[in-house]
Amino acid sequence: MKKILTLFLLLIFTNTCVFAVEFDSSIDADIRKSYNVEENELPPLPNTVPTVSEDTFVPAHQKYNPTGKTYNLKSGTKVALNLNYGISDRSTKGSIVTFTARNGFTTKEGAIIPSGTVFKGRITDSHGPQITGNGGLIELCIDEIYFNGIMSKINTKVSLANSKKVFLNNIKGKRRYWHNVSKSLTPGRKVYGAMHNAAMVMWPVPVVNILSVVPFAIGTVVYTVNFVASPVIAIFTKGSKLSLPAGTQFEIKLTQDCAIKG
Repeated sequence: MKKILTLFLLLIFTNTCVFAVEFDSSIDADIRKSYNVEENELPPLPNTVPTVSEDTFVPAHQKYNPTGKTYNLKSGTKVALNLNYGISDRSTKGSIVTFTARNGFTTKEGAIIPSGTVFKGRITDSHGPQITGNGGLIELCIDEIYFNGIMSKINTKVSLANSKKVFLNNIKGKRRYWHNVSKSLTPGRKVYGAMHNAAMVMWPVPVVNILSVVPFAIGTVVYTVNFVASPVIAIFTKGSKLSLPAGTQFEIKLTQDCAIKG
């Protein structure tokens, strides 16, 4: 029986089909005719970086049509601007600040400087809140305009920032001296209130009501001392921080006639 089984298995293995894959060597032969494969003289790999036409993905504000002309802006011209990036009283002196014109405005020649025109300036001074209740400060100088991609110098002053009037280009945080005077009275008010309540509790009780004047007098004295000292205490307190987010509205005014190229 074993011999029969062995013979049967031998017949199966000897008659098993063998599968083979035939490779097309014609392409390899063509390459060998054109290039010296043994010396690695193969063609360079194709450039797969896509070519982008000149007008592809170019933002609209970067497409300029310079005319080569000079335009004149009259002194006193007001321009409404939007702040492009946020600034604060912690921004360092010399930091560049950019704006875009919110509305178009007209030159002496009648040409329209369109909305979206870029203005550039810098922070000339800054500091955080200070004692005596002074708030933070940002001092700006806006002295460049980019019309049709060409920079021109201009002389301006900041007249409005966040709908508030600005003087000497100084944008200030809220002064809080009198607010801090009122705030410094809080301890005296609390003591006076507590002593007054104690006196009111003692007053209806016979004999003890004679002593009710004591807490009332203590509360009055403490509040009076606190009231007198509050203006001095407020001197050593600070004002509000100053932060102007992107999109803050500004208004500048030209202080001299300016010639701009474009």
